Amino acid sequence: MKKSLSLWVVMLCVAVGSAMAQTQPQSSHYKAAETLLVAMGTPKATNDNVQEMLTLQMEQVPAMKAAELEVRAFFSKYMSWDAIKDDMVKLYMNEFTEKELKDMTSFYNTPTGKKLAAKQGTIAIKSTKIGQEKITPHMMELQQIIQAKMQGGN
Repeated sequence: MKKSLSLWVVMLCVAVGSAMAQTQPQSSHYKAAETLLVAMGTPKATNDNVQEMLTLQMEQVPAMKAAELEVRAFFSKYMSWDAIKDDMVKLYMNEFTEKELKDMTSFYNTPTGKKLAAKQGTIAIKSTKIGQEKITPHMMELQQIIQAKMQGGN
């Protein structure tokens, strides 16, 4: 009887502690990171990027079209802003001080910062394309280097 009462008390404490942790206000550092991510347009960009990626996948693999609704629901469940928000906030909290986050938020709230946030996706796509254009003509050279190493050559 004592063991079950002790176990019940421990479980109650864990449950109460968990509930209190969920209802406590977020730290100012957490809020600063979240505010920055919102100012950068990360929530919309995250959701838009997932949908764009899925649209491209559907075009490249037409057989996936049969399960398009299910695939989109799956990715919305696990890769939407709501699904990754806490992880992204913690990432920024680990990389930047609260002051740095607030400084960046101030920048992203300026017209120039807003323009940068709006252009980041396009810039990322274009920079990837530049890299591909630089490498593609030289792929044979890379394949030869890899083959030589795999065959024990120097």
